[in-house]
Amino acid sequence: LAAFGLREWAALVCFGLCAFVFTTIAQEFWRGANVRKKNTGSDVVTALIGLVARNKRRYGGYIVHAGIVLMCLGFAGAAYKQEKTLLLKPGETATIGDYTIRMDKVSVTDDGQKQMHTASTTVFQDGKELAKMYPARWYFRKHEDQPTTEVAIRRGFAEDLYLVMPAVDLKDQTASLGIIVNPLVNWIWTGFGLLAVGTG
Repeated sequence: LAAFGLREWAALVCFGLCAFVFTTIAQEFWRGANVRKKNTGSDVVTALIGLVARNKRRYGGYIVHAGIVLMCLGFAGAAYKQEKTLLLKPGETATIGDYTIRMDKVSVTDDGQKQMHTASTTVFQDGKELAKMYPARWYFRKHEDQPTTEVAIRRGFAEDLYLVMPAVDLKDQTASLGIIVNPLVNWIWTGFGLLAVGTG
């Protein structure tokens, strides 16, 4: 892991332990399936299904452990979280990690219930356009002093990108933009789902 460039000691320990636990779990499934394959003469997939069906508590427990491993990977990813807050005018850009965010415009719309201040942004990754994102502030009627912040989120397998607009100046089209890159956060939810499956 260190050879791949990981330097945060807590993340190194966590990733290392996750690799160790996940390998031992996979080994248990592999060994059990091979033994059942020899005894029944079936293929590996059928042997694996039969193995789990005959030992639900044991292999369900292994699946629960695998889910916890994925959740720990997600927690460890927080060590590499990146965050920036800055003022941007239309046409200006900000760079964080592999992402470049360009402010395109700030618009005001009204649907009768609320007034919406929306920043239109374009996200680039490694020079290629990746997505359009629209962080906003909503001002509801009779609650104008308590605006809600609408976070723009782009979810990915490796990391999530969040754009937040805590403040905006409509006169000069300047928006305060919070940019957050949150690695591996989706692994927490994937792990929780696997934990639920194993428990079932």
